[in-house]
Amino acid sequence: MDMGPCPKVHSLQLRREYEEAKAKGIDNYERELEDAIDRLIVECDRKIGRALKCLEDGDAEAAIAISVSEVTQTAEVLELSKQIKEKLKEADQYDLEGKTD
Repeated sequence: MDMGPCPKVHSLQLRREYEEAKAKGIDNYERELEDAIDRLIVECDRKIGRALKCLEDGDAEAAIAISVSEVTQTAEVLELSKQIKEKLKEADQYDLEGKTD
């Protein structure tokens, strides 16, 4: 993408002063920028680590839920659930007839 000529003013005098200060170690804006970027990278790595830990914890909970649902889907459990529902219906019928205390 061509944005045309740079609209900023570039002073050769300022550039020379910057180069001299950089050579003397007085001003080193590149190093400051690198430090700032390094801090951002460390922060992002920390956030990613926390997110991965949350995912692992969530996966563990999901695995437990899956294993519990596998246990509850056995033929014996389904049969017992059916019997419980029938008994509850009978209890409701007795309650409607007034045969309960």
